[in-house]
Amino acid sequence: MKKGLFLIAAVVLMLTACSRHGRYESDGNVVRYTYWTFSFGWRYDTLPGVDVKTFKSVNEWLGRDAQRVYFKSELVEGVDAATLKAVKYPLYRDKNDYYYKTNPMRVVDMNTFKVVKWLDDSFWAKDSQCAYFDTTHIVGVDIATFKVKDYTYAVDKDHVFYLGDLLPLADPKTYEDNWKGFYSRDKSHIWCMGELLEDVDYDSFVVDDDWSGHDKYGAFDHHRRVGAEATEEEIE
Repeated sequence: MKKGLFLIAAVVLMLTACSRHGRYESDGNVVRYTYWTFSFGWRYDTLPGVDVKTFKSVNEWLGRDAQRVYFKSELVEGVDAATLKAVKYPLYRDKNDYYYKTNPMRVVDMNTFKVVKWLDDSFWAKDSQCAYFDTTHIVGVDIATFKVKDYTYAVDKDHVFYLGDLLPLADPKTYEDNWKGFYSRDKSHIWCMGELLEDVDYDSFVVDDDWSGHDKYGAFDHHRRVGAEATEEEIE
């Protein structure tokens, strides 16, 4: 019985220690962000330039002093500390903008901005004039018809957007995300994780597993035909 209780306690301790967030600690001289990593164990990162006397922990991943704002241990430039508010990890705001991790979102209309759907640490959002995936401003979107259909994609009346990027040629009326494995399709095109299969024979294409398939001319690995030379962009 005691052995069983010990194992339960050990598991609880491990899960607590390995949570994805840490905590702020101060010894009166410096402020440190303390967190656990599987590779290096406990880490203790000192906050740069912090005013120890005025520092406050907003939550386990956001802190501030009288003038500065910190995401975990990183100083975030340009945030108004006096109006700082946490939204949900890793999103926060001040009176002027929203911030994703350490990056400003440059929201167009603060008064109408709202998150539409969360995808773990990422999200889709919109305001009266623009749509967003994390800090990406989605270009060419029709806000009146913009809808998030699933965690990975959204549509408007004319377009499909995959993780914030316009999916060229995709038909929003017939698009099927994750049709089979990581392959998606519409009435005349096929993609793998947002990458177009450019030379595929649509009618004969068969998905073999999550990342591969074939048509009557040969096999595909992800979006590239097996044996085809990689482009310079893919090599980089």
